[in-house]
Amino acid sequence: MLSHIDRFKHLPLLGTDAHEVVLPEMARQRAMAMQRDQNPRISSVAITMFPEAGETHLLLIKRQSYKGVHSGQIAFPGGKQEVQDGSLESTARREMKEEIGIPTGLPNLVRALSEVYIPPSRFLVHPFVFYINALPNLVKQEREVSQVLKVPLSLILDDDSIQFGGIKMSNGMRIKSPYFNFDGHQIWGATAMMLSELRHMIKQLKV
Repeated sequence: MLSHIDRFKHLPLLGTDAHEVVLPEMARQRAMAMQRDQNPRISSVAITMFPEAGETHLLLIKRQSYKGVHSGQIAFPGGKQEVQDGSLESTARREMKEEIGIPTGLPNLVRALSEVYIPPSRFLVHPFVFYINALPNLVKQEREVSQVLKVPLSLILDDDSIQFGGIKMSNGMRIKSPYFNFDGHQIWGATAMMLSELRHMIKQLKV
């Protein structure tokens, strides 16, 4: 995939069409919720690609358990935009450094993907795709990050990696949702929506 970066930069975004492939049943009113929210919380995430063992991988994290709607979920490094960031891209870079220790100047920006609104937390998330030629030593922020996951891009591109089943939410409620299955981890919700757009765009390249 990394050899196709220049072509990937110029592909049109797929937005809602790609997001709805993995949208949980309970989130069908997401667009209406976003229209009602006049002041969403702005945030960014970093979707970082890197080579390992001759294959392109993606960096994701498992969040620590805490009293919140995203407790224990699989996500991309990211968080709320701060005044000092200056740009949404800078927010993604800062959060990547804070959560997994990657220096802010190291990742190469590829492009932004479509924003994703998360009704329960009212975050309007702006995903940025980066690549790193050689992954540095990672240092996870113990307070927020339980585990760093290196997910092969080939798994995301594999149709069999998308399953449908029960998801246990942080409040104990169970919902039905499509999700990406990686090594026993259920990657669903906003993170799966971003992965779905990335997946469909890359498939257009026939890599």
